[in-house]
Amino acid sequence: MKSRIKSFWQQRTPREKVVASLASVFLLITVVYPTCVEPIVAAFADQSQRIDTLQGTYKVTPDVLGRYSQLVGRRKEIDTFYSQADLSADPLSYLEGLLKDTAQAAGTYEVIPRPGIQLGGKYTHKFFVVKFKASSYENLVAFLKAITTGKQPMLISQINLDKQGAGDSLNVQLEVSGFEAITK
Repeated sequence: MKSRIKSFWQQRTPREKVVASLASVFLLITVVYPTCVEPIVAAFADQSQRIDTLQGTYKVTPDVLGRYSQLVGRRKEIDTFYSQADLSADPLSYLEGLLKDTAQAAGTYEVIPRPGIQLGGKYTHKFFVVKFKASSYENLVAFLKAITTGKQPMLISQINLDKQGAGDSLNVQLEVSGFEAITK
């Protein structure tokens, strides 16, 4: 068969050989390249991109795992802390009780509730803006300690202090949030 093809090719004129060669090149470009070569090139490009992505992941994995283990440890600490907290009571009444007892701001405080958020179907995260006058720094410090570490710990996101006159009197504004268990 090889000899037949060779003799057939030798019997062609130079013009026929050029036309046949051009037709073969055209066939390779239009049929073989898109069906065979392009998918292979695309596969290698995709593989190269995945290798680059995996190398990047490989480089950051130790840092991510270290951060993850820190966060797991911190979560256990928080879970332990909040497991001892009484989240069944309303944060608003707890906050008002602290204001009366610890901050000694009876009659001069204002608690403004903000919309809350449900967390995981078990808890409601409630937000408050608290305004009061503290008669001394010691009362303010005791109040802040009680609000963050008391039997129903709350989170303080912002504190604004404004000193009034020459005395120890302070106008205090806090943004506070607390958690309440949802009973079903």
